[in-house]
Formats: sequence, C-alpha cells, structure tokens
Amino acid sequence: MTGGTGYIGQAVARRAIRLGHRVTALVREERSAAASALARLGVKLHAGDLREPQSFAATAGAADGVVHAASTNDASAAVADEAAVVAMLAHLRPGAAFVYTSGTWVYGNTAGEAATEASALNPTPLVAWRPSVEQRVLALAASRSIAAVILRPAMVHGHGGGIFGMLAAMVRQTGSVRVVGEGRNRWPAVHVDDLATAYLGALEQAEAGDSRVAGHLFNVVAEEAVAVAEMAEAIRASVGAGRVELWPLDDARNALGPFADALALDQAVSGQHARRVLAWESRGSGLIADLSAKEHFQPLGGA
Repeated sequence: MTGGTGYIGQAVARRAIRLGHRVTALVREERSAAASALARLGVKLHAGDLREPQSFAATAGAADGVVHAASTNDASAAVADEAAVVAMLAHLRPGAAFVYTSGTWVYGNTAGEAATEASALNPTPLVAWRPSVEQRVLALAASRSIAAVILRPAMVHGHGGGIFGMLAAMVRQTGSVRVVGEGRNRWPAVHVDDLATAYLGALEQAEAGDSRVAGHLFNVVAEEAVAVAEMAEAIRASVGAGRVELWPLDDARNALGPFADALALDQAVSGQHARRVLAWESRGSGLIADLSAKEHFQPLGGA
C-alpha cells in the first residue's frame, strides 16, 4: 500500500493486519515515528518516494492487491499521482486488485438529492485533475485484466485526525474555530475505521473477481450531510475556544489557496451503493459525537 503512514493509510493497515493480510507499505523514511508504528503492527516497510515510481512499482506488482492512498499534497499531486498509478498498474499481474483513493470533492457543490456515483462531476479546483486519473485507472486496469476499484470517501474523522484535527489545531493560532464561507454548508462524513473496513472489503471482493466491484466506483459515506456550523461548534466546545468565526472565502483563499474552496463546499452524498454491493456498514461514532469527545482534541492551555 501507498500512504500507509498517513491518516487513512494507518487505519487501513491496522484493519488489514487484523484480518490476517500480509502488508507491505511504501515509506519515505523507515525510521520515522509513523513508519516505526507500522512496523510494530507487523507491516513490512519498503523505502521509496511517491515521486519516483521506479522506487516501488515492481514491489507493488508482486502483491495480490494494492491500496493506493498516498498523495504529495502539493502542486505536484496530479502529475505524481498519475505517474504512480500508471507504473503500478504496468507491473501488476492480471487478476490482481487495485484500490484507488479519490474523494467526494469531485462532485463539487451538490443540489437537491444526494449525489450518487452516477451524478455529474464538478470537482472543486483543488482536485480538478482527479476524475481524469480515475478514468485512466479504470481503463488501464481493464486493458490488463486488473480488478480496479475507485473509492470516493467523504470527509474523514476519528481519533482526532484528518481535516478536523487540522481545524482544531488552527484554533491555537486564531483563538476561534474558523468556518470558511457563510457557515450554511454541509459535508458528508465517514469514520476512518469504517472507511478502512470499506477498503478491505473492496480489495477482497475485487481480488475474488466480483464483477459488481471490479471496474466500479463507490462513495464511502456514513452520514450524507452534516451541517458545518454544528461541526464547528462541537470543535469549539471540545477545545475550549472562545467562538466560531466566519471566514470570508476570498480571505481564506489568500491563506489557504484552493483548499479554501474545498472547505466551502456544500455537499450531500449518498453511500447506499457501497452499503449494498460491498455489504459495508458504519459502526463508528457519528461526526458530531466524535468531535464532541474531549479526549480527541487537546484543549487550549493543555501541555
């Protein structure tokens, strides 16, 4: 797997080991704290760099399945991501499984009923490149009889990490929880441990040759639309911040670039297809309950 030391990747690795899989993770630095944590789980480490596909493509190709959950998270993300998936797919044997990580931001703002896998795409600028890579993955995999699956996770929460952990950390700089835009938007959500279950379910069913899974896309969503204002208030109460502050989009763009537009999205997204086909269900805490758990965020004034 790529991205094993990341927020989602660590959860997938924990779940995979728990299920008895043998896991090899691409890591940039084998002695980092995150890599060492994977090794303690029983994950085999492979040193390489996402920007250098030759450093890991052959190792990926020797696996029965690949979970690609890594990103450079910078201006090189589109080029690096496409090069990585092309290289790995070129090395995988026919019949192997490949799970690619996309996200619900490819739908852009949604209106009316919740977006489904069949809905038109209108990606926010930060991920404008991703739909073309999704299609490249599916086409290349089909041409080599590889069982590829595209997962589009909702906003991921749990254990105080991800974007929600970042928002809580920003309170230390501003003294308030900042909401980009007018505060009336909604986000779909999924707990990171539930998301990990979906990854392993998709991987196993694809590798087993399930035609309902291989070559298909799935939204991984536990809650279709949660009010961002409620999320912000839950974080505020959890960390002991003074207030929730609306952050005008233009001002947020100056500080965050296109990430600001992603945070301002108003989305409702359905996860029913994944529930039916992957036999997946959410078991973790709901988003507001999770954000309200004080042990997940270090309170202001803490050590």
